[in-house]
Amino acid sequence: MTNAPIERHNEHSPRFYVMVGVILAIITIAEVAVTLVGLPHELVIPLLMIMMIIKGAGVIMFFMHLRGDAGILQFVFIVPFVFATIMVLMFMVLFSEHVGIAG
Repeated sequence: MTNAPIERHNEHSPRFYVMVGVILAIITIAEVAVTLVGLPHELVIPLLMIMMIIKGAGVIMFFMHLRGDAGILQFVFIVPFVFATIMVLMFMVLFSEHVGIAG
């Protein structure tokens, strides 16, 4: 058994992760600001969805290290994520005019 160091690929410095965290925090602040500004509902939802996808991708790729994983593992995660996002958007479109039980 050799005491050779373990070779690590795609390793980033702590500064890199701090920068990713700062970017995610800025996007979170932007999400809160979008809800407080008073934009039309038809504009707020798509903006929040876009920012949600960007933040989710950042967390998944860098903090969960999916970026350095094998292609099949990326495929197994990304395809259901995209499918679920499309389903949520379709339900939002289908039920956009529904006022609910109390309506």
